[in-house]
Parts: sequence; structure tokens; C-alpha cells
Amino acid sequence: MFRVFRLLVTILLILFVMLLMFSCSVEEYSAPRYKTLENISQEDVWVIVEEDAEGPEIAPPPDVFQIQEVYKDEPDASAEYKKECWEAVWLRCPPYEEYWVAEAVIDICDDFKVVIIDNCRLMHECDPTDPIVGVQPCQTEDGFPGQQIVVCDKGKIDLTDCEKCDDDEICDLEDNDCDGIVDEGTYECTTVCETAPAYCVEGEIICTAEEPEEEICNYLDDDCDDEIDEHQRNACDKCGPLPEEVCDGIDNDCNGLMDENLLQECETVCEKGYEICFAGMWTNCTAQQPTEEWCNAEDDDCDGDIDEGLDCVCGAADVGILIPCMEDPLICGQGYKTCVCAVAPPVNEMCTEFGMTQCKATCYYFPPPPDVVCDEQKGIIITEICNNHDDDCDGEIDEDLFKACYTGPPETLNVGICKAGNLICSAGKWGNFIEDLFIDDMCLDEVLPLPEELCNGLDDNCDGELEDDMNDTDVLFILDTSGSMNDEIDAIVSALNMFGLYYSDEDVIKWGLIFGPIWEKITNENGTSYIAEALKIKHNFSAFNAFLTALATTDFSQIDGSREMLYDALYLSLLNIASLNFIEYGDDELSWATAYGTAIYSDPPITKFKLNWRTLPKEAKRVIVIFTDETAQSYMNPQITNDILLKLEGGVKDLSVFVFSPISTANSTHWNGTYIGWENLCQTGNGQWFELTNNPEEIFNNLMQILDNTVCE
Repeated sequence: MFRVFRLLVTILLILFVMLLMFSCSVEEYSAPRYKTLENISQEDVWVIVEEDAEGPEIAPPPDVFQIQEVYKDEPDASAEYKKECWEAVWLRCPPYEEYWVAEAVIDICDDFKVVIIDNCRLMHECDPTDPIVGVQPCQTEDGFPGQQIVVCDKGKIDLTDCEKCDDDEICDLEDNDCDGIVDEGTYECTTVCETAPAYCVEGEIICTAEEPEEEICNYLDDDCDDEIDEHQRNACDKCGPLPEEVCDGIDNDCNGLMDENLLQECETVCEKGYEICFAGMWTNCTAQQPTEEWCNAEDDDCDGDIDEGLDCVCGAADVGILIPCMEDPLICGQGYKTCVCAVAPPVNEMCTEFGMTQCKATCYYFPPPPDVVCDEQKGIIITEICNNHDDDCDGEIDEDLFKACYTGPPETLNVGICKAGNLICSAGKWGNFIEDLFIDDMCLDEVLPLPEELCNGLDDNCDGELEDDMNDTDVLFILDTSGSMNDEIDAIVSALNMFGLYYSDEDVIKWGLIFGPIWEKITNENGTSYIAEALKIKHNFSAFNAFLTALATTDFSQIDGSREMLYDALYLSLLNIASLNFIEYGDDELSWATAYGTAIYSDPPITKFKLNWRTLPKEAKRVIVIFTDETAQSYMNPQITNDILLKLEGGVKDLSVFVFSPISTANSTHWNGTYIGWENLCQTGNGQWFELTNNPEEIFNNLMQILDNTVCE
């Protein structure tokens, strides 16, 4: 009997050590902690069958067993009888609502009589510190498969209700679908930014979806509100600090003003001064210019000598001569000063040193009647002049004084574009204000002759002649408006605005604009709407002012496509003016493809994508100017290739193609050897390839060269 008892104690110690080992490694253990059990009935829940357990099972005693009053001493019996009839068992002891047992020996040959019994003691069916023992399959009252939890209640095994199995597994450390696997399957999670895969780790969802972040200026939608860089960009719609204004005829700091408040130091032989920027050029230096010397105690010609070569000292012959003056201490109006003996000579000798008196009112020299008070500081009221003096005695100095000015060669004034500016008087000097700063001799609003004649229908050098005759020409701009072109687009628009300062709105030149790709909502013939990347005729041919207005009203900051269909744009723009035998595909044979799931379209559709090129009887030259930072691409079916375009260009009369692109794209080839460059498309007419830049002045000069080579040829 005691051998059995020692065996049971050994088993309990092994289980206790295993429990300690489990508790120490729980942080590294990722599998479910419930054991899957089977066939534990509600009536026999106090029997626990441990997996792989060793040793005898403790069977429930028959109901006929009664705890009798027996002795612990072993009764007399032969060894043979003991072997055949005695059996060691565990018996339940009252109270039966708890698990009290006693180690005993019964006589199975004598109606299961208790022969020996030890003291009753409280035993546990399970570890009371671990309330969940495991889970086991079951069947609900409705006959559905389910599972229930085997729990340890005060050391006694108990069962929860049978719960029906779920169709789907969720991440909760439970086998929800009763397939014997916990938290299996794929998961996903959603944030305001996206829906992405998720992973279940120890009953917790680990989400990989991007979380919204604070919006910063990086051309990305950081906070996932479908707006990019909102309230982050500067006035030029760019990230970072505003560019500084420089003297280039461009509104660099995007405040609606061009070359405003720009000053730089300038110098003459007389002094240093400042000059201002006007229309991209430095002009109106405020430094004193040398003038002819005259008697004023000043070095007028800035040679270091004062009044040299002049007899400027008043002498005896000048005494008593009244000289008009308007200077301190006279407060206003005109007064007089005269030459007097400055140093009294000895008695009976003539005066040899003379000087001028202060400027005094007339009454000082011609005393009024005794009853009239003479104010020596108020002179005769005269018309206001620019002298920092209140000439008309109205309490204001140099008020409302203006005069015309022109700093160019006198013979160019009012010839061609040249016109005079204006000056205002302040503190006795002529000039103009730049905000609060007064610049001496700054001639505002004058237009000076340009060094060279521009091809714009105007007399730019103001010589009275128009050197160039302008040819009727249609100029089409094809502009890549993908997101990577932001800086270059700004420079192009600035260059065209510079051109507008000098260009005459001549009927001989018409201007058009195609751009793409742009995101646009498209409605097809069936009434179905969808979003596509589109090629768009923004402006058909018109006079320059209308073209410039269309350009200025386009918000290029909202244009951000990625499928640069510019081979297609060039092909469609020439299709209606090319000879038929040079056309590879008619517009009825072409359609737009889909690129990686993105629909491509044109506005208007292909069959209506036609420009108003001037044809007979008044046919014009054709000039196409392409701006792009990418190699050539086509998104049509059939695809437009370089060879197809070269053939088409050959069928268009008086055509010149100019392309602005990076050096790397000028003569690029695809990995399969296909030419996807731009430069060879410029071989027709007077065409030329230019390197793309974000410098507006460089683009402006290149555009003027294009017009010189075509319009003013």
C-alpha cells in the first residue's frame, strides 16, 4: 500500500516540476496553453487523464463503498490470500463536494470490504492556480459541433457550456473554428492610409498598414487625407524657403511682382550710389555724375578741386547787390543775400575781405513802416520748385512736383518701344521711391532700347526700322506635365511671361498648347465614368495674349501624371496636315491602351483630336516645341514608334520640330535596341534639340533663337 502511495507522490512531484518549468518559459512560448482533451463526462470530471501519464489511474469508488470504522493495523491473512484478494485503492471521503481521498486496501473476495484505510486528506484534481486546464470538442444541444473549456475550480475539474464552433478564426488565442489550430489563417487591417496584411502574434493583431503622420513638405500625402503638402508649401508652391528675388525679369519669390526692391551698389568718379533692377536689367545709378564746374563751393566735376578756374569770391564791386536765395535760415518763400565786408579794415583803409550774408526776407533789406513787424525768415511767396524749401509758404516742402525723364540715347526717345519715365521731387532731389527708400535720379517706367532686335514685330532697338519681316507661323507647345517636371514647368511659364513683355500681338503668329499626362474624369459613350491619365488640347491656335491667358489660368501644381504619351501627342498633332502616303495609321485605326491597370485617354477623343493649323489659301509655317524630362513613350494601339514619326514629319510642309529634354534622353535606346530618343526628330526643317533646364532666362533665350530661325527667317 505504501509503495503505491510513494508512487503517487513521485508522480505529483514530477507534475509540479513540469508546472514550474512551464511557468518559467511562458514568455517564450507562443503556442496555445490549453490542452485538447477528449471524452471527459460531466459526471466524472474529477478524473483527469493526463497525456502520457505514468502510474495507475484513480478510479471512482462504487456507490456500495462506505467508509467504515477500521483500524490502520494490517489484519492477519496469509500471503496467498493477500495476493489473490487484497487490492490497493483510493477511496473518496466525505464531504463529497470536495475532493477528499484516503489510501486503502479492500478485499475483493469479501464483498469489497475495507481492510486497511489511512487518514482522509484533501487532494486536488488540478492545479488551483491555473484555472484553465484545456479545451475539448463537444456537441451542442442543437447537435452542432462545438468545444468547451475544462476548468479547475478550487482544485476540482469542471466544464463550461458547449459553445458552437465559429465559421471564421479570429486572433484571440482561441480555436474559434474548432479545427485544432489556434489563430491560423490570413488577416488584414485598415488605416486611413491603406489596407494591408496583418499578423496574429499571441492573440494580438500586428498591423503593417501605413499609419498617418504629421504632414510635412515632401510632395507626399503624409496624413492620408488625399491632400499633398497642405498648408506646407511656400508661395511658389514649392517645399523649402522662398527663392530670393533676382534681377532676371521673373517673379522669383511668387508675390505677383517682378524684380521688386532690388538694389545694388554702383559707382561714378564722384561717389558710390545704388541702382535698381527694371525688367531684368540694372539701371538708374544714383551716384552723382560729374558736371561742369560752377561757382557753388562744390567740386562739380569730381576732380578734387572746388570751383577751379573760376573767380567765385565776391568783392567790393558786388557789395550791395541783392542776390535771390531760398536757403536756411529762411523758412519759406524767396529772400535775398548780398556781399558785405567780412573783416573791418583799419581806420582810413579799404576793406579787403568780403563775404555773403545769410539769406534773409526782403523786409530785412527794405524795412517796413514802424508798425509792421519784419519776420526775417519768411520771404516772398513763389511757385514751389525742387529745392527742399517751402517756396510757396504753405507748410509743405517740394509737394506735387513731377517731371519726365529718359536715360537712353536722346535720339531714341519716343521711337519704337522706347518711352520716357517720370521723376518726383523729395527733399530737393529728383528720383523715385522703392517702398520707403528714395533713389536719386531713378527714372521710373521708362523703356530703353534693347541691344538687339527681337523677332516680335516691334522696333526693339528704337532705330526707327523693323529689321525682320515675320512669316505667318503656327507655334505649338507640347508640354510634359508629369510630376517630375514641376520646376521646369515654372521656368517655361516664366520664360513665356518674359517674352510677353516685348512681344507685339501680331496676327502673323498663332499659338497653341497640348499637355499631358493629367488625371481627368472621363465619361465614355455608354455614360460610364472613370479616372484616366489624359492627353489634352489646352489651347488651340490663337493670338499671343489669349494663349498667355490660357497658360496663366492653368494650375500646374495640381497636374501630376506619370504616363508621358508625348510620341502620341506629336503624331496626333500632325495627323490632319500630313500627306496621306506618309500616314502609318489613320485616327480610326488608333485606340488608347491601358498601362498597368491605368486607363489612358485624350481630351478630345482620338477622332476629334485636331488642331486648327492654317492651310491654303493662307498657309503658315509649322513649329512644334516639345518640353519633357523623359525618354519617348507611346500608349496607343498600335504603338507609335520613332520611325513612324520620322515618316509622318516628312509629309508635313514647312515643319520644324524643337525638343527640350535632358542629355540622357536625347538619343536613348530601349533594352531591345528600339530608339526612344528625341534628337533625330529635330532633323526636319530648322529644328534643333536643346538641353532641358529650369533656368527661365536660358529657356527665354532659346525660344528667341527658335523664333529667329523660323518666324523671322
